[in-house]
Amino acid sequence: MSTPRPTETTVRYGLLTIVSVLTVAPLIIVIVTAFHPPGAPVSGLSLPRHWNFVTFGAAWQSGGFGGATLSSAMIAAAVVTLVTAGSISAGYAFGTMRFPGHRALFYVFLAGIVVPYVVLVVPIYLEFQTTGLLDSYWGLILAECGLYMSFGIFWMQAFFASVPRSLIESARLDGASSFRVLLQILLPIGRPAIATLMMLTFLSSWNEYLVPLILDGSGRIQTVSLGLASFQGQHLTDIPSLSAASVIVAIPAIAIYLITQRSFFRGLLQGAVK
Repeated sequence: MSTPRPTETTVRYGLLTIVSVLTVAPLIIVIVTAFHPPGAPVSGLSLPRHWNFVTFGAAWQSGGFGGATLSSAMIAAAVVTLVTAGSISAGYAFGTMRFPGHRALFYVFLAGIVVPYVVLVVPIYLEFQTTGLLDSYWGLILAECGLYMSFGIFWMQAFFASVPRSLIESARLDGASSFRVLLQILLPIGRPAIATLMMLTFLSSWNEYLVPLILDGSGRIQTVSLGLASFQGQHLTDIPSLSAASVIVAIPAIAIYLITQRSFFRGLLQGAVK
C-alpha cells in the first residue's frame, strides 16, 4: 500500500478545509445574526455590540415554539419507534429468509423510495378523510411512518443480508429460534446501523413540512416546520428574529446528531464496507 505524497496530502486537506468552511460559514452567520437585537438592520456578517439572548426569548414567545417543539418531539418519537420496529422486522425477513414472493414484495417496498412522496400526499389525504384521521396526531404519525418505512426496510435488509450466513446457521443448529437469533445475535452487532436509521428518521420527521401542512388543514397541530414558516411570514424584514427562530428549530436536530454521530458514522462505514 503506497503512502500519499506530501503534495497530495496538502491538496486533500486544503480541499477539505475549503469545503468545511463553506459548509459551516452560513450556520455561523445565522447564529451571530441571532444575537442582534430584534428588528436591528443587519447586512452580511456583522458582530453585535452586546451579546444577549433577548432575540431568542422574543422569537420563542412570538412564534409559539414551545408547543410546536413538544408536538414535533411527540410525533418524531412515535415515528422513530414505529419505523425502527417495522424496518427491523421486515428487513430481517427480507435479508435472511426466503419465502414465496419475497423478491416481488421487496420491490414493492423499494417503489416507496423511487416514487416521490409528494405524489402520495394527496391520496393519503383522501384516504384519511374517509377514516377520520385528518387533523390528528395519529394521522401525521401513520402518514410519516408509511413514507419513511420503505427506506428503513431497505436499510435494514442491506445490513441483515451482509451478515455472514454461517453465523445465523450456527445459531440455528444450536437450537435458537428466528426471534432469538434476531434478538440476541443480530441486534447487538447491528446497533450502529439501527442508530443511523433512527437518527435519519428523526431528522426527516423533525424537518417534515408538507405532511402536516396537508393533513392538518385546521392548524390544530403546530410543528416546528409550520411554526417557522408562519413566523417567517410575520417577520420578513426582522432578520435577527428570523435567525433566532431558525437556530431554535435547528438546535434539537444538531444535538441529536452530536450525540449519535459516532454511531452514525459507524453505521455508514459498516454499510459501505460490507
